[in-house]
Amino acid sequence: MKSTSALAAFTLAAIFCFSTSVQAAASAEDAIKYRNLVMNSMAAHYGALMLLLFDKVDVTGTAQSHADALANASTELDQLFPEISKDGETEALPAIWKNAGAFAKTVSKAQAAATDLQAAIASGDRKTTLSAAAAVGKSCKSCHESYRAEEE
Repeated sequence: MKSTSALAAFTLAAIFCFSTSVQAAASAEDAIKYRNLVMNSMAAHYGALMLLLFDKVDVTGTAQSHADALANASTELDQLFPEISKDGETEALPAIWKNAGAFAKTVSKAQAAATDLQAAIASGDRKTTLSAAAAVGKSCKSCHESYRAEEE
């Protein structure tokens, strides 16, 4: 039993050290690429939800999984803008780092909106779900208007 516990402790320590060193070694390019992938996945899940909620596609039983994925991805929002990523090729505006407190509040609102949508879909109430979906869209728009450069 002791050897199993020691092996588990060693494995956990190795994983922690490896993940910490990988995070520390991230380049601006990789951090931005990761941010874009997470944001694109959130947009894809939200878009799929809108198609489902407005009966544009005939796919049943998947709205909750899209809402879950959106809410799960939103938990990363506060980690997607490390200091290193402000100097790369990005649409993220300097206001993110200059006004970190205000940005954190915006992120928190987006996370709450995504969690509310997840709960609304689970409730099965269409009116609540549509209202929660609108709130998610509003929170995304608000953040993009304040912290993202316009696409050319």
